[in-house]
Formats: sequence, C-alpha cells, structure tokens
Amino acid sequence: MIVRLIIALAAVGVPSLAVPPPFQRDIADDVAFFLWTRNNPEDANYYTLVKGDSNNLAASPLDVSLPTYVLVHGFAAAGDGGWPLQGKTAMLELGSYNVIAVDWSKLAEAPWYNIAFASVDQVGAFTASMLDWLHAEVNLDTSTLHLVGHSLGAHVSGSVGRHLASAKLPRITGLDPAGPEFYGQPEENRLDPSDAIFVDVIHTNAGSVLESCVGLELPTGHLDFYPNGGDHQPGCVILGEDWTDLLAGGCSHGRSHDYWVESILALSSAQAFGARPCDSWEEYEQGRCPDCGDACVDMGFHLKPGSVEGLYFLKTNKHSPFAQGNQ
Repeated sequence: MIVRLIIALAAVGVPSLAVPPPFQRDIADDVAFFLWTRNNPEDANYYTLVKGDSNNLAASPLDVSLPTYVLVHGFAAAGDGGWPLQGKTAMLELGSYNVIAVDWSKLAEAPWYNIAFASVDQVGAFTASMLDWLHAEVNLDTSTLHLVGHSLGAHVSGSVGRHLASAKLPRITGLDPAGPEFYGQPEENRLDPSDAIFVDVIHTNAGSVLESCVGLELPTGHLDFYPNGGDHQPGCVILGEDWTDLLAGGCSHGRSHDYWVESILALSSAQAFGARPCDSWEEYEQGRCPDCGDACVDMGFHLKPGSVEGLYFLKTNKHSPFAQGNQ
C-alpha cells in the first residue's frame, strides 16, 4: 500500500522522501542475472550468470539451442520472487527454455521511485550488453529472445531493445508499463514499437493517478490489449471505489502479470484470453465491434507475433482462472 501511495504522490508532483542519490558504483554491483532451465528448475536453485566470466558461463546450464526468455521485474520487486518465479515455473512445465530473470532490486527499492526511474536506461543498457556478450561468447541465438517486463521493467525491456547491438530484438511483452514520470517522455525514453520487431502490451491499470492508476494508458506496442477496459480489473475494486484498488497495493497493476503467467499453460480455447479488435472499450461493451474473423487473437504467451496490430479488448473473471476463453 505504501509503495503505491508513493508512486501516486510522485506522479502528481508531490515530492517523495528526500534521499540522496545512490553512491556511484559499477552497474554490475546492482544488477544480477538468474538463470533457470529444466536442469535447475527449482526456485532457489537459480544459476547466477556473470558477464565477462567465461568460466562461470561454461559451468552454467545455459543451452544456446533453446529459446531464451528474459523476465524483468518492476519497482519494489525482485528477480527471485513473485511473478518471475511463477512465470519460470509455468514455462519450464510447458517446455525447455532458458529463463533469465534480471534482478535490479537494489536500484528498484521502495520508497525511492525517483532512483528506480532514473536507473531504467542504465539497467537496460547493461542487460543488452550481457545478451550481446552471450551471443559473442557462445553464439546465443538472439533470434529466439523474448523479453517480458512488468511496470518499470517494461521500460527496461524497451531500453534493452534500443541498446542491443547483435540483432534486432525479436519480441517484447510489456505488462502494464509504468505511467508515473513517463507521460510526456519521448518514445526513445520509454517502451515503444521501435524497440523490437514485435511489441505486445497488456494494460491493466492504465490511466492517471487521479483515477488511481499507475500504468501508462498510451498504446506502446504494435498490439495493445486492454482487458476490462485496461484500468480497473474485476476482483480488485471494492464497492466501486477505484481508490481501493490503489490502496490495496496495486491489485489491477499486478493483474497484467497474473494474466500473462496464466496464459503460459492455456493450451485449449476454453483457457485462452480471447481478444478482439475494437476502437474503444465503450464500443466493445455495447457489442459494436466488427466480427474479427481471423483477426481475433489470444492475449499472452501463445500470441503469434506480427499476426495483427492495433487495439484489442476482452473481459476476464474476477478470480483465477481469469481467462473466459475465446469470446
């Protein structure tokens, strides 16, 4: 609750706690890369990759023949907890992958959102340099890279795409990209479609802080999903009071990664987050969206990149399982 209030106050111009900037340190001291594969799938058994250490890399379970997913947490979170662990577990149940969590929790620590915001591009650049090093050292297949970032982590993922030198990043999935401080920023300072060949975004708490939202409302991808209108999610708002969503710790903000994690093991049409194109949520609710035919898509992990673009809408359930199938 305190975390979301501080984000909200910062977004409307109320000064956060007065703290000095962090001491100037090597970025390698503040960012770690945790690797899981089917050879080390347990939560606590991650392998820490160290950029520039060839012996460390040679001893790792990294398999360059497998697709590689890079998960990036947001403010007041960490790479070895929460949705990155849930996503890792679901993916390794589904198939064989390299799953790398970018842990930048030292720079994203609450309540200092200002420091986390100022660190986004530096963390993105360092992560890109790590991926470039893996490509140069062991020929990591950059054509399989898929970055998934929540909140500030979505903007970190965009920065990775801008800084990656070895290839054009194939795909970024943004999970409710953070709004505070990013409204009014040029596209080169936030997640946008140029950061990867394909960018898909799930907006679940999009709007101004005065509407108790902390996500960026602007379309920021080739394909932007707005489940339940994209601002307040079913099961998060109590008695119609939007502020209960924010004060409860950003329930709707976190639904974006809840939906994405659930989608990983959604292997039937009944489990899918079926979405359809429409101009607005109002038209969707009124049933005025055109029949989409082949343009209907499933939001989340199994979305086929480049199949469609534009704004997409869908409804979800209040509680898990959230998906309502193909609608």
